[in-house]
Amino acid sequence: MKTLAHRNIPITIIGGGIHGTSIALRLLRDVPTACRNIAIVDRHPEPLTQWRLKTERQGMTFLRSPAVHHITPDPLGIVEYAEQHNRLHELAPPYSQPSTALFWEHCNDALAELTQHSIYYQFEVAKLRWDKGTGKYPFRLISTNNIGFRSGCVILAIGSDDCAYIPTEFTAWQRQYPDRIIHSSQFTVNKYQLSRDSGKIVIVGGGLTAGTLAKSLSEKGNHVVLISRKKLKTEQFDFPPIWLGPKALTEFADETDFQRRYQIIQENRGEGSITPEVMQTLENNPNINIYPETHICNIVSAQSLQVETTRGTIANVSRIILATGYKFNLRRYGFMRELIRQYPVQLICGFPKLDSNLQLYPIENLFGTGTIAQLQIGPASGNIAGANLAYERIREKL
Repeated sequence: MKTLAHRNIPITIIGGGIHGTSIALRLLRDVPTACRNIAIVDRHPEPLTQWRLKTERQGMTFLRSPAVHHITPDPLGIVEYAEQHNRLHELAPPYSQPSTALFWEHCNDALAELTQHSIYYQFEVAKLRWDKGTGKYPFRLISTNNIGFRSGCVILAIGSDDCAYIPTEFTAWQRQYPDRIIHSSQFTVNKYQLSRDSGKIVIVGGGLTAGTLAKSLSEKGNHVVLISRKKLKTEQFDFPPIWLGPKALTEFADETDFQRRYQIIQENRGEGSITPEVMQTLENNPNINIYPETHICNIVSAQSLQVETTRGTIANVSRIILATGYKFNLRRYGFMRELIRQYPVQLICGFPKLDSNLQLYPIENLFGTGTIAQLQIGPASGNIAGANLAYERIREKL
Protein backbone atom coordinates (compact mmCIF):
# COMPACT_ATOMS: atom_id res chain seq x y z
CA MET A 1 0.00 0.00 0.00
CA LYS A 2 1.37 3.41 -0.98
CA THR A 3 2.06 5.86 1.81
CA LEU A 4 2.70 9.59 1.88
CA ALA A 5 5.34 9.38 4.60
CA HIS A 6 8.44 11.46 3.78
CA ARG A 7 7.37 12.04 0.19
CA ASN A 8 7.45 15.27 -1.83
CA ILE A 9 4.08 15.90 -3.52
CA PRO A 10 3.80 18.82 -5.97
CA ILE A 11 0.03 19.40 -5.43
CA THR A 12 -1.93 18.36 -2.34
CA ILE A 13 -5.69 18.77 -2.10
CA ILE A 14 -7.00 18.78 1.47
CA GLY A 15 -10.56 17.47 1.28
CA GLY A 16 -12.02 14.61 -0.74
CA GLY A 17 -15.51 16.04 -1.17
CA ILE A 18 -17.25 17.46 -4.23
CA HIS A 19 -14.70 20.27 -4.72
CA GLY A 20 -11.56 18.29 -4.00
CA THR A 21 -12.45 15.40 -6.29
CA SER A 22 -13.77 17.72 -9.01
CA ILE A 23 -10.55 19.73 -9.14
CA ALA A 24 -8.46 16.53 -9.11
CA LEU A 25 -10.44 15.08 -12.03
CA ARG A 26 -10.03 18.28 -14.03
CA LEU A 27 -6.29 18.31 -13.39
CA LEU A 28 -5.96 14.67 -14.42
CA ARG A 29 -7.67 15.40 -17.72
CA ASP A 30 -5.95 18.73 -18.42
CA VAL A 31 -2.41 17.65 -17.51
CA PRO A 32 -1.36 14.14 -18.62
CA THR A 33 1.42 13.94 -16.02
CA ALA A 34 -0.80 15.11 -13.15
CA CYS A 35 -1.33 11.58 -11.84
CA ARG A 36 2.28 11.59 -10.63
CA ASN A 37 1.95 15.00 -9.00
CA ILE A 38 -1.33 15.02 -7.02
CA ALA A 39 -2.50 13.68 -3.68
CA ILE A 40 -5.98 14.09 -2.18
CA VAL A 41 -5.99 13.75 1.61
CA ASP A 42 -9.13 13.32 3.66
CA ARG A 43 -10.02 11.84 7.06
CA HIS A 44 -12.54 9.45 5.49
CA PRO A 45 -11.55 6.16 3.83
CA GLU A 46 -13.31 7.01 0.52
CA PRO A 47 -13.96 10.15 -1.53
CA LEU A 48 -17.34 11.93 -1.15
CA THR A 49 -18.08 10.13 2.13
CA GLN A 50 -19.33 13.30 3.84
CA TRP A 51 -21.58 14.24 0.90
CA ARG A 52 -23.11 10.77 0.76
CA LEU A 53 -23.74 10.71 4.51
CA LYS A 54 -25.36 14.14 4.39
CA THR A 55 -27.88 13.13 1.71
CA GLU A 56 -28.62 9.87 3.54
CA ARG A 57 -29.14 11.66 6.86
CA GLN A 58 -31.78 13.91 5.34
CA GLY A 59 -33.46 11.27 3.21
CA MET A 60 -32.77 13.40 0.11
CA THR A 61 -33.98 11.67 -3.06
CA PHE A 62 -33.16 14.35 -5.68
CA LEU A 63 -30.46 17.01 -5.83
CA ARG A 64 -31.28 20.68 -6.02
CA SER A 65 -28.58 21.35 -8.61
CA PRO A 66 -29.38 20.72 -12.30
CA ALA A 67 -27.73 17.92 -14.26
CA VAL A 68 -25.08 20.20 -15.80
CA HIS A 69 -23.45 20.56 -12.38
CA HIS A 70 -21.54 17.48 -11.26
CA ILE A 71 -17.97 16.46 -10.53
CA THR A 72 -16.68 15.80 -14.06
CA PRO A 73 -15.68 18.52 -16.58
CA ASP A 74 -18.20 17.43 -19.25
CA PRO A 75 -21.46 19.37 -18.71
CA LEU A 76 -23.54 16.56 -20.24
CA GLY A 77 -21.67 13.77 -18.46
CA ILE A 78 -24.46 12.71 -16.10
CA VAL A 79 -27.11 13.00 -18.84
CA GLU A 80 -25.11 10.70 -21.10
CA TYR A 81 -24.59 8.33 -18.16
CA ALA A 82 -28.36 8.27 -17.56
CA GLU A 83 -28.99 7.55 -21.26
CA GLN A 84 -26.48 4.70 -21.32
CA HIS A 85 -28.11 3.09 -18.27
CA ASN A 86 -31.76 3.72 -19.23
CA ARG A 87 -32.24 6.05 -16.27
CA LEU A 88 -33.40 9.28 -17.88
CA HIS A 89 -36.49 9.09 -15.65
CA GLU A 90 -34.14 9.92 -12.75
CA LEU A 91 -33.59 13.42 -14.12
CA ALA A 92 -36.43 15.44 -12.62
CA PRO A 93 -38.08 18.42 -14.31
CA PRO A 94 -37.82 21.34 -14.75
CA TYR A 95 -33.99 21.38 -14.86
CA SER A 96 -33.10 17.67 -15.00
CA GLN A 97 -32.09 17.48 -11.36
CA PRO A 98 -30.56 14.02 -10.87
CA SER A 99 -31.70 11.58 -8.23
CA THR A 100 -29.18 11.12 -5.44
CA ALA A 101 -28.78 7.48 -6.49
CA LEU A 102 -28.00 8.44 -10.09
CA PHE A 103 -25.63 11.21 -9.00
CA TRP A 104 -23.80 8.88 -6.64
CA GLU A 105 -23.37 6.12 -9.22
CA HIS A 106 -22.18 8.61 -11.82
CA CYS A 107 -19.67 9.88 -9.24
CA ASN A 108 -18.51 6.32 -8.55
CA ASP A 109 -17.92 5.86 -12.27
CA ALA A 110 -15.81 9.04 -12.36
CA LEU A 111 -13.97 8.22 -9.13
CA ALA A 112 -12.61 5.05 -10.70
CA GLU A 113 -10.13 7.43 -12.35
CA LEU A 114 -8.80 8.46 -8.94
CA THR A 115 -8.56 4.81 -7.90
CA GLN A 116 -6.70 3.94 -11.08
CA HIS A 117 -4.02 6.52 -10.33
CA SER A 118 -3.96 5.89 -6.53
CA ILE A 119 -4.01 9.57 -5.59
CA TYR A 120 -6.54 9.40 -2.71
CA TYR A 121 -5.24 8.89 0.83
CA GLN A 122 -7.01 8.58 4.15
CA PHE A 123 -4.99 11.15 6.04
CA GLU A 124 -6.41 13.54 8.65
CA VAL A 125 -4.34 16.71 8.70
CA ALA A 126 -3.35 17.78 12.21
CA LYS A 127 -0.72 20.38 11.28
CA LEU A 128 -0.02 22.44 8.18
CA ARG A 129 3.21 24.42 8.14
CA TRP A 130 4.69 26.78 5.58
CA ASP A 131 8.47 27.03 5.64
CA LYS A 132 8.87 30.01 3.35
CA GLY A 133 11.98 29.98 1.22
CA THR A 134 12.83 26.30 1.72
CA GLY A 135 12.75 25.28 -1.92
CA LYS A 136 10.18 23.57 -4.11
CA TYR A 137 8.25 21.93 -1.24
CA PRO A 138 7.70 24.56 1.46
CA PHE A 139 4.57 22.99 2.99
CA ARG A 140 4.71 20.31 5.67
CA LEU A 141 1.59 18.27 6.36
CA ILE A 142 1.45 16.12 9.48
CA SER A 143 -1.39 13.72 10.22
CA THR A 144 -3.12 12.92 13.50
CA ASN A 145 -1.03 9.73 13.71
CA ASN A 146 2.18 11.71 13.10
CA ILE A 147 2.85 10.80 9.47
CA GLY A 148 4.38 13.68 7.56
CA PHE A 149 5.18 14.69 3.99
CA ARG A 150 6.02 17.85 2.03
CA SER A 151 4.14 19.59 -0.75
CA GLY A 152 4.85 22.37 -3.22
CA CYS A 153 1.26 23.60 -3.39
CA VAL A 154 -1.81 23.05 -1.20
CA ILE A 155 -5.47 23.48 -2.15
CA LEU A 156 -7.92 23.75 0.74
CA ALA A 157 -11.11 22.05 -0.45
CA ILE A 158 -12.76 22.13 2.97
CA GLY A 159 -16.40 22.94 3.51
CA SER A 160 -18.37 23.93 6.58
CA ASP A 161 -19.16 20.42 7.83
CA ASP A 162 -17.15 21.05 11.01
CA CYS A 163 -18.92 24.37 11.60
CA ALA A 164 -22.45 23.35 12.60
CA TYR A 165 -24.35 26.41 13.83
CA ILE A 166 -26.34 26.27 17.06
CA PRO A 167 -28.26 29.52 17.70
CA THR A 168 -27.27 31.00 21.06
CA GLU A 169 -30.77 30.68 22.49
CA PHE A 170 -30.53 26.89 22.11
CA THR A 171 -27.15 26.28 23.73
CA ALA A 172 -28.46 26.08 27.33
CA TRP A 173 -31.44 23.92 26.32
CA GLN A 174 -29.15 21.61 24.37
CA ARG A 175 -26.87 21.18 27.39
CA GLN A 176 -29.95 20.34 29.47
CA TYR A 177 -31.40 17.85 26.96
CA PRO A 178 -28.40 16.70 24.87
CA ASP A 179 -30.05 13.51 23.61
CA ARG A 180 -33.27 15.19 22.52
CA ILE A 181 -32.08 18.50 21.04
CA ILE A 182 -29.54 17.87 18.28
CA HIS A 183 -28.19 19.53 15.17
CA SER A 184 -29.34 18.07 11.85
CA SER A 185 -25.75 16.95 11.14
CA GLN A 186 -26.11 14.45 14.02
CA PHE A 187 -29.48 13.05 12.95
CA THR A 188 -30.17 10.33 10.39
CA VAL A 189 -33.72 9.81 9.13
CA ASN A 190 -33.32 6.10 8.38
CA LYS A 191 -32.03 5.35 11.87
CA TYR A 192 -34.94 7.02 13.65
CA GLN A 193 -37.35 4.37 14.88
CA LEU A 194 -41.04 5.30 15.10
CA SER A 195 -42.72 3.62 18.09
CA ARG A 196 -46.19 3.75 19.57
CA ASP A 197 -44.95 6.20 22.19
CA SER A 198 -43.07 8.44 19.76
CA GLY A 199 -44.06 12.07 20.16
CA LYS A 200 -43.92 14.94 17.72
CA ILE A 201 -40.66 15.90 16.08
CA VAL A 202 -39.94 19.64 16.02
CA ILE A 203 -37.64 20.84 13.24
CA VAL A 204 -36.19 24.33 13.57
CA GLY A 205 -35.16 26.02 10.32
CA GLY A 206 -36.44 27.43 7.06
CA GLY A 207 -34.07 25.98 4.47
CA LEU A 208 -34.02 22.91 2.27
CA THR A 209 -32.47 20.71 4.97
CA ALA A 210 -35.37 21.51 7.30
CA GLY A 211 -37.91 20.92 4.55
CA THR A 212 -36.33 17.66 3.38
CA LEU A 213 -36.13 16.30 6.93
CA ALA A 214 -39.78 17.20 7.54
CA LYS A 215 -40.81 15.51 4.28
CA SER A 216 -38.76 12.36 4.93
CA LEU A 217 -39.87 11.96 8.56
CA SER A 218 -43.54 12.58 7.78
CA GLU A 219 -43.44 9.95 5.03
CA LYS A 220 -42.35 7.49 7.70
CA GLY A 221 -45.45 8.28 9.75
CA ASN A 222 -43.99 10.84 12.15
CA HIS A 223 -45.92 13.94 13.21
CA VAL A 224 -43.63 16.87 12.40
CA VAL A 225 -43.81 20.53 13.41
CA LEU A 226 -41.62 22.82 11.28
CA ILE A 227 -40.76 26.10 13.02
CA SER A 228 -39.13 28.98 11.16
CA ARG A 229 -38.29 32.45 12.41
CA LYS A 230 -39.26 33.93 9.04
CA LYS A 231 -41.74 33.19 6.28
CA LEU A 232 -40.73 30.15 4.28
CA LYS A 233 -39.34 31.02 0.86
CA THR A 234 -39.86 28.86 -2.21
CA GLU A 235 -36.98 28.94 -4.69
CA GLN A 236 -35.83 26.41 -7.26
CA PHE A 237 -32.17 27.07 -6.44
CA ASP A 238 -30.38 28.27 -3.32
CA PHE A 239 -28.84 31.27 -5.11
CA PRO A 240 -29.91 33.26 -8.21
CA PRO A 241 -28.44 31.59 -11.35
CA ILE A 242 -27.08 34.96 -12.53
CA TRP A 243 -24.20 34.29 -10.11
CA LEU A 244 -22.82 31.77 -12.59
CA GLY A 245 -22.64 34.38 -15.35
CA PRO A 246 -19.94 36.94 -16.21
CA LYS A 247 -21.97 40.09 -15.47
CA ALA A 248 -22.67 39.35 -11.80
CA LEU A 249 -19.21 37.89 -11.23
CA THR A 250 -17.51 40.92 -12.81
CA GLU A 251 -19.54 43.33 -10.69
CA PHE A 252 -18.71 41.26 -7.60
CA ALA A 253 -14.98 41.34 -8.45
CA ASP A 254 -15.17 45.13 -8.90
CA GLU A 255 -16.36 45.52 -5.31
CA THR A 256 -13.19 46.31 -3.37
CA ASP A 257 -14.80 46.28 0.09
CA PHE A 258 -14.69 42.64 1.22
CA GLN A 259 -17.14 43.33 4.06
CA ARG A 260 -19.62 44.49 1.40
CA ARG A 261 -18.90 41.30 -0.59
CA TYR A 262 -19.86 39.27 2.49
CA GLN A 263 -23.12 41.24 2.77
CA ILE A 264 -23.89 40.59 -0.92
CA ILE A 265 -23.46 36.85 -0.36
CA GLN A 266 -25.80 36.94 2.64
CA GLU A 267 -28.39 38.91 0.65
CA ASN A 268 -28.32 36.38 -2.19
CA ARG A 269 -28.23 33.20 -0.13
CA GLY A 270 -30.28 34.55 2.76
CA GLU A 271 -31.47 32.21 5.47
CA GLY A 272 -32.38 29.41 3.10
CA SER A 273 -35.25 28.45 0.85
CA ILE A 274 -37.18 25.32 -0.07
CA THR A 275 -37.73 23.91 -3.55
CA PRO A 276 -41.28 24.00 -4.99
CA GLU A 277 -41.49 20.18 -5.01
CA VAL A 278 -40.61 19.85 -1.32
CA MET A 279 -42.79 22.82 -0.35
CA GLN A 280 -45.81 21.25 -2.06
CA THR A 281 -45.30 18.09 0.01
CA LEU A 282 -45.00 20.08 3.24
CA GLU A 283 -48.19 22.02 2.59
CA ASN A 284 -50.26 18.98 1.60
CA ASN A 285 -49.10 16.48 4.22
CA PRO A 286 -51.49 16.09 7.20
CA ASN A 287 -48.57 14.90 9.36
CA ILE A 288 -46.80 18.28 9.06
CA ASN A 289 -47.65 21.51 10.85
CA ILE A 290 -45.81 24.62 9.64
CA TYR A 291 -45.21 27.50 12.06
CA PRO A 292 -43.63 30.38 10.10
CA GLU A 293 -42.59 33.63 11.80
CA THR A 294 -42.46 31.79 15.12
CA HIS A 295 -39.96 31.94 17.96
CA ILE A 296 -39.32 29.34 20.63
CA CYS A 297 -39.56 30.93 24.08
CA ASN A 298 -38.81 27.98 26.33
CA ILE A 299 -38.30 24.22 26.37
CA VAL A 300 -39.26 22.22 29.45
CA SER A 301 -39.43 18.52 30.17
CA ALA A 302 -41.85 16.23 31.92
CA GLN A 303 -41.85 12.73 30.41
CA SER A 304 -41.50 14.39 27.01
CA LEU A 305 -40.49 17.88 25.93
CA GLN A 306 -42.86 20.83 25.84
CA VAL A 307 -41.94 23.59 23.45
CA GLU A 308 -43.34 27.01 24.30
CA THR A 309 -43.57 29.25 21.23
CA THR A 310 -45.02 32.60 20.27
CA ARG A 311 -47.91 30.59 18.77
CA GLY A 312 -48.56 28.52 21.87
CA THR A 313 -47.22 25.34 23.45
CA ILE A 314 -46.36 22.17 21.52
CA ALA A 315 -46.73 19.21 23.86
CA ASN A 316 -45.45 15.63 23.65
CA VAL A 317 -42.26 16.39 21.69
CA SER A 318 -39.78 13.53 21.47
CA ARG A 319 -37.01 15.22 19.51
CA ILE A 320 -35.97 18.71 18.41
CA ILE A 321 -33.77 18.87 15.30
CA LEU A 322 -31.89 22.10 14.65
CA ALA A 323 -31.68 22.49 10.87
CA THR A 324 -29.96 25.80 11.47
CA GLY A 325 -27.15 25.34 9.01
CA TYR A 326 -23.45 26.02 9.31
CA LYS A 327 -21.39 29.11 10.08
CA PHE A 328 -18.01 28.79 8.41
CA ASN A 329 -14.96 29.97 10.30
CA LEU A 330 -11.48 29.02 9.15
CA ARG A 331 -10.29 29.07 12.76
CA ARG A 332 -12.50 26.06 13.48
CA TYR A 333 -9.96 23.94 11.60
CA GLY A 334 -7.15 23.19 14.03
CA PHE A 335 -4.48 22.76 11.36
CA MET A 336 -5.19 26.31 10.11
CA ARG A 337 -5.12 28.12 13.47
CA GLU A 338 -1.32 28.12 13.76
CA LEU A 339 -0.89 29.44 10.20
CA ILE A 340 -3.43 32.20 10.82
CA ARG A 341 -1.62 33.21 14.01
CA GLN A 342 1.79 33.09 12.35
CA TYR A 343 0.88 34.99 9.18
CA PRO A 344 -1.55 37.93 8.82
CA VAL A 345 -4.29 36.06 6.92
CA GLN A 346 -7.19 38.48 7.08
CA LEU A 347 -10.59 36.98 7.88
CA ILE A 348 -13.96 38.59 7.16
CA CYS A 349 -16.64 36.96 9.34
CA GLY A 350 -14.58 33.75 9.36
CA PHE A 351 -13.85 33.72 5.60
CA PRO A 352 -10.27 34.35 4.38
CA LYS A 353 -9.59 37.33 2.15
CA LEU A 354 -8.17 35.47 -0.87
CA ASP A 355 -6.55 37.13 -3.86
CA SER A 356 -8.06 36.85 -7.34
CA ASN A 357 -6.23 33.53 -7.90
CA LEU A 358 -7.84 32.16 -4.72
CA GLN A 359 -4.51 32.31 -2.90
CA LEU A 360 -4.50 32.90 0.87
CA TYR A 361 -2.39 36.02 0.88
CA PRO A 362 0.37 36.33 2.09
CA ILE A 363 0.98 32.55 1.99
CA GLU A 364 2.19 31.66 -1.49
CA ASN A 365 0.74 28.58 -3.23
CA LEU A 366 -1.93 27.95 -0.60
CA PHE A 367 -5.29 28.11 -2.37
CA GLY A 368 -8.91 27.80 -1.32
CA THR A 369 -11.96 26.41 -3.11
CA GLY A 370 -15.55 25.76 -2.14
CA THR A 371 -17.04 27.53 0.86
CA ILE A 372 -13.64 28.95 1.78
CA ALA A 373 -13.56 30.93 -1.50
CA GLN A 374 -16.85 32.80 -1.07
CA LEU A 375 -15.33 36.28 -0.92
CA GLN A 376 -13.89 35.75 -4.42
CA ILE A 377 -16.30 33.35 -6.16
CA GLY A 378 -19.52 34.72 -4.67
CA PRO A 379 -22.76 32.98 -3.62
CA ALA A 380 -22.17 29.92 -5.85
CA SER A 381 -18.77 29.07 -4.34
CA GLY A 382 -19.88 26.29 -1.99
CA ASN A 383 -22.14 24.59 -4.53
CA ILE A 384 -21.20 21.97 -7.11
CA ALA A 385 -21.09 24.70 -9.77
CA GLY A 386 -18.56 26.61 -7.69
CA ALA A 387 -15.93 23.91 -8.22
CA ASN A 388 -15.70 24.78 -11.91
CA LEU A 389 -15.52 28.52 -11.19
CA ALA A 390 -12.74 27.90 -8.68
CA TYR A 391 -10.75 25.64 -11.00
CA GLU A 392 -10.73 28.29 -13.72
CA ARG A 393 -9.11 30.69 -11.24
CA ILE A 394 -6.55 28.23 -9.86
CA ARG A 395 -5.58 26.44 -13.09
CA GLU A 396 -3.10 28.98 -14.45
CA LYS A 397 -1.25 29.21 -11.14
CA LEU A 398 -1.01 25.43 -10.91
